[in-house]
Amino acid sequence: MDAAASWVHYQGFLGSSAASVAPSLVWRSPRTTLAARGSFLVFESGNTTVQGLLTASTFTAPVGPLRAELGAEAGAGEYVGFARFAHALGRVRAHVLGSHWGAWAGPLAGTVSTDGAGNGAAGLEAGGWTRWPLGALEVGWTRVTVRDTSFTDLVVRARAGPGVFDLSGSLGTRTSNRGGVPAGYGDLSVAMRLGGPLALIVSVGKYPSDPVGGSVAGRYVTVGVRLAPPPARRSPVASLAAGAYGRGSEAPVGPEAAVVAIEPHGDLSVPVLRAAGARLVEVMGDFTDWQPVALTACPDGRWRYESGLPAGMYRFNVRLDGGPWSVPAGVPTSDDEFGSSVGVLVVP
Repeated sequence: MDAAASWVHYQGFLGSSAASVAPSLVWRSPRTTLAARGSFLVFESGNTTVQGLLTASTFTAPVGPLRAELGAEAGAGEYVGFARFAHALGRVRAHVLGSHWGAWAGPLAGTVSTDGAGNGAAGLEAGGWTRWPLGALEVGWTRVTVRDTSFTDLVVRARAGPGVFDLSGSLGTRTSNRGGVPAGYGDLSVAMRLGGPLALIVSVGKYPSDPVGGSVAGRYVTVGVRLAPPPARRSPVASLAAGAYGRGSEAPVGPEAAVVAIEPHGDLSVPVLRAAGARLVEVMGDFTDWQPVALTACPDGRWRYESGLPAGMYRFNVRLDGGPWSVPAGVPTSDDEFGSSVGVLVVP
């Protein structure tokens, strides 16, 4: 939940101060994501703006590096008491996924309604991304046609974090078949963690009109607070070992100790997790296409990922005995694209 004070200047209107609340709820599984987001603004004049959006996305099982995604979204809103809009879209994307990068492309289609008048919408989108432990970069291209007007957007988004400060921003340009003059836009947001579930949010930006969602072009400056649940509690397993330990050595056990180690195995390396007393240990990460994989139990309380990994950097979570997915204590962490924590495993 975000609560903020803003200054907003919609195109064609005078600038105004406003107060806002913006709740969001996200549910995720390894293949499916459902999200609900909303915003409610009250301007100094007493006028209000209300928006809501529901999104859903699911991935097919991987075929090598390829996966297909089916997605849908539906949104509605009311702008300053006189304009009402709604939309519903479906999309299909083909993805090529690597351990630290990905690319996608596919069509989208649906319907757009403004004050009860419906129009068809169709388009194409494509893009790519790369990520590293402390950040991510994404480039997206979208071409959408609504009635007799077509819009093309090219946007670059970047994020740096996590840490005391999380930074995110974007730069974009738009062209249309009416006038054909490129319009630039962008935003910058800084989140400072205050401890516990609270963060201070400062953001500034300029955005174009949205022919699908119905929003009017504008500029804004926002200062507010964010209330979010803390990361999931970490499993009672230990942390990343500085180096491999031998079969005959004893690794310390406990939340503050090391249990994830790397053992050489031919041209590959085998991650090994020590979780004494566990009956089932599972891992999922970018090296499993985010599908749960059960580790192989060893007689001494260790659990091995038998497939092995080549040298590189990987993201992962573990689960013990069907419990919650979490990051082993002491393992370096990174935020994924949904804002959740994942572990970082480096194979030398």
